Amino acid sequence: MFCCLPSKEKRIQITNTEVVEEKPSAEKVYLRKEYMGSTTAVEKWKRDTPPSHFIFMIRSFSQLSQSGIQKLESGVFQACDKKWKLCVHYDKGGKKADGEDDDGRISLYLQIVETESLPRGWEVHAKFNFFVYDQINDNYLTIQDGGGKVRRFHYMKTKWGLDELLPLSTFTNPSNGYLVDDTCAFGAEVFVLPNSTKRECHSIMVNKDPENNIHTWKVSGFSSIKTESVNSNEFFIQGIKWILRLYPKGHSTAKGQSLSLYLALTAAEDANNSPNTKLYAKYKFRICNQLNTQHHETSCLERVFDDPKGPSYGMQKCMPLKMLESTSGGFLVNDTLVVEVEFLLLSKVSDF
Repeated sequence: MFCCLPSKEKRIQITNTEVVEEKPSAEKVYLRKEYMGSTTAVEKWKRDTPPSHFIFMIRSFSQLSQSGIQKLESGVFQACDKKWKLCVHYDKGGKKADGEDDDGRISLYLQIVETESLPRGWEVHAKFNFFVYDQINDNYLTIQDGGGKVRRFHYMKTKWGLDELLPLSTFTNPSNGYLVDDTCAFGAEVFVLPNSTKRECHSIMVNKDPENNIHTWKVSGFSSIKTESVNSNEFFIQGIKWILRLYPKGHSTAKGQSLSLYLALTAAEDANNSPNTKLYAKYKFRICNQLNTQHHETSCLERVFDDPKGPSYGMQKCMPLKMLESTSGGFLVNDTLVVEVEFLLLSKVSDF
């Protein structure tokens, strides 16, 4: 058991926990409550077995109202490898705005704590039961929030519970056994669902100005290239370093038939290119017509680049060699070829 002694402080913390085997009773009463304009399905039943995870005893309970304390927090306890605490709220009631009497209530909340060690973007999905000890019958009123609904705890919502665990008149009625000799006890059981969800965040990086998303490469002395492939100089798009790789006579199955063109991610000093970051790119190639605007464009390509030392991605059959080498085509002028890559979408892909 855990004891909370009266104090001049507005908040009192308790520190111990108790774990016992759960053996719930089959006897249940299903209720539906309305409070503060919201409807909450609450399941209640009595059982003999104590809470499996935590019991929070409060002595001299009447001093809460006398000292003006409205909230009492337990110490931290552990359940399902997570840290939690109970928050008991006491509302003595009074007159409502419409003049009717408000008898007051006991509220109880479960809060996840010490979340600093949890990973970025953490979420905990849990079911929980609350308990109020009946000291006359030596059993526990068991209260299940939302009929066993799974609650989602996260950094913006660390606390869930019941605005009205019990009406104050029910709680303080001696015949109910919840408050005896100015002493009461609350409890909690928490059951965390395993979370195997993979989370991925895309951070869009392409600039709205199209000119900043295009890289142009002039390949001079095209006919004199003796190697199977040639690389462009490195270039940056949105802080990411890339190269273009050109196969003048084609690559693989397109060899001798088509110009082949590829895009490759290269090693970068920029932090955006860290080993743990993937890059999603949607792009297309363009072989520029130097005599008119009838450029030759490829269809859009979509690839994930995750390794600067990894493969390049592009098109084996970027442009037929017969079209490229045509003297009237306008694509090869003064032995110079002009190619472009245009990024339609570029985003960082990271887990969270």
